[in-house]
Amino acid sequence: MTNQDGPNRSPNGSGSVWVHRSVKYGLYGAVLAGVVGGTAAFATSGGTAVTLVVDGHTTKVDAQADDVRGVLKDAGYHVDGHDIVAPSLDTAVSDGSKIVLKQGRLLHLNVDGKPKDVWTTAPTVAQALTQLGYSPANFVSVSRAKRLPVDAATSIALRAPKDVVVAHDKKSQRAVSTARTVGELLKNLGVTLDSNDRVTPSLDTVVGDGLRVRVQRVDTKRVTRTEKIDFTVKQVDDKKMYKGNSKVVRNGKEGTARLVYSVVYVDGKKTRQKLVDRSVVADPRTQVERVGTKSRPKPKVSTSHSSGGSSSGGGGLNWDALADCESGGNWHINTGNGFYGGVQFDEGTWNSNGGGKYAARADLASREEQIEIATKVYNARGSSPWPVCGSRL
Repeated sequence: MTNQDGPNRSPNGSGSVWVHRSVKYGLYGAVLAGVVGGTAAFATSGGTAVTLVVDGHTTKVDAQADDVRGVLKDAGYHVDGHDIVAPSLDTAVSDGSKIVLKQGRLLHLNVDGKPKDVWTTAPTVAQALTQLGYSPANFVSVSRAKRLPVDAATSIALRAPKDVVVAHDKKSQRAVSTARTVGELLKNLGVTLDSNDRVTPSLDTVVGDGLRVRVQRVDTKRVTRTEKIDFTVKQVDDKKMYKGNSKVVRNGKEGTARLVYSVVYVDGKKTRQKLVDRSVVADPRTQVERVGTKSRPKPKVSTSHSSGGSSSGGGGLNWDALADCESGGNWHINTGNGFYGGVQFDEGTWNSNGGGKYAARADLASREEQIEIATKVYNARGSSPWPVCGSRL
């Protein structure tokens, strides 16, 4: 038998066969040197016709050795405790003998985060996992169809299915998943996230059996509102107007402001808001009022009740004294402050007590007509309608 180096087995030829074997084995940290066999050509005369079946591949050889160990050695195969050979290595061979060799493969497994080294004689990942008792439902980091080399270890990560519950978008979703992290779990379930959403526990949390995940949708919206701006009042002294009287010469007007809030909603419920902008849309207009600063004249002193009653009218009450205090004695005054005539009727009081039969406002009626209505008010309410000047009556 002669050996030649070469990377491939050649198909059967007339009188010879090419077999190549390069092996490195490691078991739990120990590395055994493999024997790199070359291509062996066997003479067709003087040998024993033997069939070799190595990992399912059949080759016929003319063996010069007397036993199984020798035939495999001559063919370039180093057999150790991780390989399976039938018949045993010490079995004698004869014409027509059949030798079956299943070579061991080292697997570096990582099962749910725990490392583990195992040996298998299965030629593919799928067959090896079945042989080792792992469920087809497990996650496998490499293709199950991958063929396992005999001259190098293969690293495989496995994850068993986990029962999980994911609460999101107003529903609770139960699932069985082999995802490694919460982030992978949500992606596999089609639960999309944006940068504002909250996930508990965090996306890099390792998935364990019974894990409960909560996804909260967080939206931030800008909300615009308007608010009124109160106007101010400016008072201007008026020397021609009696103290206690005032007149609005320019009405005030409220302004408007625009407020922009950043509002945060969690699963549709508002949780907080923050004012981010405020601008004035319309300025308020200041109200201007004239305020009297003129002192009222001192009341005239009446020498007798009878004369006072005849001069004033109204049942002995001194209406002229009241008019002097209220309006400076001007029975037809209209300052525009909402009070009219000598005793300063407002329109409501004037009309509700029958003044409308004489004139629309008191300043348009005669002195005597005003005294008639004032007497009616006095009889009903006393001097209370004239809290400052009522004592002059």
